[in-house]
Amino acid sequence: MDKRDVFLRRAREQVKAALMSRDMLLSGVTKSIEDLDKIINLLGERLEEWYGIYFPEMKAEDKLKYAQLVLFVERGSLDVKELAGIVGQKRADEIAAKAGSSLGANLSGPDLEQCRSFANSIIGLHKLRERYDKYQTELAMEICPNISKVAGADVAAKLVSHVGSLSRLSRLPASTIQVLGAEKALFKHLKNRRIRPPKHGIIFQHPKISGSPKAVRGKIARALAAKITLAAKADAFTKRDISGMLVEGFEKRYKEIMDEYAKAKGKAE
Repeated sequence: MDKRDVFLRRAREQVKAALMSRDMLLSGVTKSIEDLDKIINLLGERLEEWYGIYFPEMKAEDKLKYAQLVLFVERGSLDVKELAGIVGQKRADEIAAKAGSSLGANLSGPDLEQCRSFANSIIGLHKLRERYDKYQTELAMEICPNISKVAGADVAAKLVSHVGSLSRLSRLPASTIQVLGAEKALFKHLKNRRIRPPKHGIIFQHPKISGSPKAVRGKIARALAAKITLAAKADAFTKRDISGMLVEGFEKRYKEIMDEYAKAKGKAE
């Protein structure tokens, strides 16, 4: 067997091993959820434009809620009690009041039925997304349990999907993990040093980062990234459950950061 055949055989074996990895499944479902979010958002906007011809005054806080309202709201015969089960009594009363004086056009029954069919499709996509989200959580807890417990299954799945595999993620330093997902902002900083570098990427979705004051998000992101680095190595190599120690360490550091912030803010006032 010549060298070319040896290289081809090894390449085939490596490709086969990569495809057999469950990391690929996690990456696939994570990207599917991201695509579904984009599709649901786009179709939701189209539904609002479409149904807005009939009832422009009706608004909702999200696309799913709007689609649910489309199924039940008919200006001439509103069931306020049923509507209250979706949006609450106060909001249902507001919609009922606006329905009586709406500027919308009077659409025929078949026209409204087409709108409702479209709304049903959006609701179906939401249900599909929920199933995929549950499956993603199960896969993340199986493939990277330590990262899932430290950062949350959703963040863990997105990190693995972003870099391609748990093995590759485990070899990255904490500074890189901290800004994964913010590559565009990082490249802008590298091209123009007057632009500040990003403090966080995907891990911003962790509630303790996104829910904290902007001034301390960078410090919290660094602390979380350091723990994710250790969690990734444990998941990829030792397979030991060290999540309890890591979560405890992160919580302790988080408290220190918030205490320092509170003291600094108090002195400034």
